[in-house]
Amino acid sequence: MTIATTLAYELGVYLLNYLIVESTIELLPFIKITLLEILYNVILVIILYPLIQKIGQYLEETFHEKQILTRYF
Repeated sequence: MTIATTLAYELGVYLLNYLIVESTIELLPFIKITLLEILYNVILVIILYPLIQKIGQYLEETFHEKQILTRYF
């Protein structure tokens, strides 16, 4: 998912720059930069996803406390 999203974004930005700025098409530098960005994003997701998941579980437990029956107090 991360790879596909990064690739789609980079292709979109590259095509828009080509159409708007009318720059030249250079495939080799584009492929190198895109592969580096994909690798970087995959590493970020691998590192940060468990942290984000733990924070989400903590927040879910905080806001979805079990209902306390007041008749026992």
